[in-house]
Amino acid sequence: MIYLDYAATTPMSERAIETYRQAATRFYGNSNSLHDAGSNASALLESSRKLIASELGVHESGLHFTGSGSEAVFLSLVALAEGATQRGRHIVTAMAEHSCVRNTFHWLARQGFEITMVPSAPDGSVDLEALKGAVRTDTTLVSIQYVNSETGAVNPLQEIGEWLQDRHIHFHSDATQGFGKLPLDPIAWGLDAVTLSAHKIHGPKGLGATYINPKRKWSPMIPETSQEHGFRMGTVDVPAVAAFATAAKEMAANREASMRHVRGLKEALVRQLREKSGDAITMEGNPDTSSPYIAGLRVHRMEGQFAMLECSQRGLAISTGSACQVNEQKPSATMKAIGYDDETAKQFIRLSLDAATTMEEIGQATDILADIIQKHLSRLH
Repeated sequence: MIYLDYAATTPMSERAIETYRQAATRFYGNSNSLHDAGSNASALLESSRKLIASELGVHESGLHFTGSGSEAVFLSLVALAEGATQRGRHIVTAMAEHSCVRNTFHWLARQGFEITMVPSAPDGSVDLEALKGAVRTDTTLVSIQYVNSETGAVNPLQEIGEWLQDRHIHFHSDATQGFGKLPLDPIAWGLDAVTLSAHKIHGPKGLGATYINPKRKWSPMIPETSQEHGFRMGTVDVPAVAAFATAAKEMAANREASMRHVRGLKEALVRQLREKSGDAITMEGNPDTSSPYIAGLRVHRMEGQFAMLECSQRGLAISTGSACQVNEQKPSATMKAIGYDDETAKQFIRLSLDAATTMEEIGQATDILADIIQKHLSRLH
């Protein structure tokens, strides 16, 4: 199997697996328990929290662990929104956000919040003028993802953060596709909250994290919770957190080399797809400014779901977009946010890369996809 769906999930690294094994064997105590086994687990939890916070560039007191990246998004957005109701109940986000962000805001709308969703620019990034135009005097929260999970478009978080700071509006970013892969500086960029997911960077599944600036007021989803500084109920999975810390440290140590390698792979991927498939495809996003880890495209006159299944039968794993919505067979949210109709949006597919991807795999993948496209189009004539 040629695996080009790393934006959906990554395999755990060997070091992360070994860290998990050792932690599960030696630090099995409940980190909230007061005996020695609990204290040892708590010490490992806090050292891991400090390491991840250091890689993110924030103070560890603001970092909270959750059961997934999606849960981190839900809990942090609800906490921030509820914590600012005395100033207003208006929230601004983007149409192209990950489904967990959009679904959280649909839920908040049912609780009486007013949500404004702004469209995307042609490259898949948020339309800055539309975003600024949507902000009102009663706006208390803006949530914009760092990297679009479908096109790889990188949003200008620093520019947005600086603009929002003068207006005293909380700023959150879903950074699951950027943390560990691209430069990220929440403090300098004016971010009040950032959400992460361990399995996107070769850590374990079932673990997310959110940073909320300790100086910002937030209200927990469930009051009087004792775990994670009152942020979330449930015993913390300390071995998973330790494995997450190991994965984060590995990613940070190799980030520059990985980016150079993956950028070369993406350039070859785009070039070969254009050479082999010509005008049968349209690359989405700006290859020069988007994340090198993600390549989105449309295959004309072919549904992405069909292309994905055909690729799978030939040993190539790709995606039609976010793994949290592909089974719904709905058009790509990002393509819709750009302005495409449903039929065109459903032509979208995504290939996502990793430092482990080889140039040979790129050649094989483009051969497979080009052959599928050629045979499909020949049947239409």
